[in-house]
Amino acid sequence: MSADEAADAFVEKVLESPSSELRRLAALGVAPLPLPELLALQVELTKDGDLAIAEAATKSLAELDPRIVATVVDEGSQIEVVRYFGTRPSHPVIVESILRLRQVPRDLLISMAGSLEEQQQEVLLFRQDAIVEQPAILDALAANPRASSYTLRRIAEYREHLLPRERGASIGGETAELDLDEDDADDEQVARLREEFSALERQTSSDAELEGLWRSSEIKIRTLPVAVRMKLARGATPLLRRILIRDQNANVALAVLKFSPITEVEVERIALSRVVVDDVLSHISSSKHWIRRYSVVFALCQNPRTPVNVGIRLLPRLSARHLQQLSRDRNVSEAIRARSLRLYRIKTQ
Repeated sequence: MSADEAADAFVEKVLESPSSELRRLAALGVAPLPLPELLALQVELTKDGDLAIAEAATKSLAELDPRIVATVVDEGSQIEVVRYFGTRPSHPVIVESILRLRQVPRDLLISMAGSLEEQQQEVLLFRQDAIVEQPAILDALAANPRASSYTLRRIAEYREHLLPRERGASIGGETAELDLDEDDADDEQVARLREEFSALERQTSSDAELEGLWRSSEIKIRTLPVAVRMKLARGATPLLRRILIRDQNANVALAVLKFSPITEVEVERIALSRVVVDDVLSHISSSKHWIRRYSVVFALCQNPRTPVNVGIRLLPRLSARHLQQLSRDRNVSEAIRARSLRLYRIKTQ
């Protein structure tokens, strides 16, 4: 019997067991199961006919470290766990993990959109794939009493530019967003956009001005076809790099890293970003050029979006001081904290 089969058999045994004690222990999280399966079992036990068991499971889930829950959500293998935490007030870390999950049920995004905080609204707005599939997400977000002026402006821009273009470009259920052939890009349009953004950047004299310019220009770039964005990513200017590195299409974001003159400061900022796709963080971690920079290594280890296996691999390169700092950081996963503490103790013996 495989490990998966053994886990399934144990879950079935618990749910069908006449022994309330076995179900009570499982509700409390005491069961020989991998974490994803354990949380899924606890979610199921919140509906147990024995009120005491249901309450125990609910309480145990509420007391879990948000980073542990986020780790399970990121795996995406237990959609019932995703739905459970998405349909009740949850820690911001859990909410953001749910919003970023590629296979998250679209109806769940609609139900969540009406109560998101401002920062979470921005994360949801990056999910153009989900918005194109289910435009009702924008309706729910617009009805959010806490919708920021930025969110409302983006909703209006999406309705005007994103949805009509995507629908009109659909062929056989596939959208033009999926066409990655750069030869399809209008060279004149690309050249015109490059010159336009270069001129805008020449007029800025501070990072604050560049930040404001980025905000106002982002929607214009994000609604361009993928082929155009791919060409813009090659040799991109600082402003275009800042926009395109956050692209939810991994090919576009990776093109920025591979074919643009990225500075060390930019890479460090990207390594800390919680809105870039995972492929970007993995690419930085595998680059011999960038991974030689201590600041980049530390940034990746600090970022809760960095895949856990990548963070674990990089931890031995950190100083004792930074290992101690990470061991106390509630924003990173339990695995990163535990390994950091272990390495800190070894280095300070």
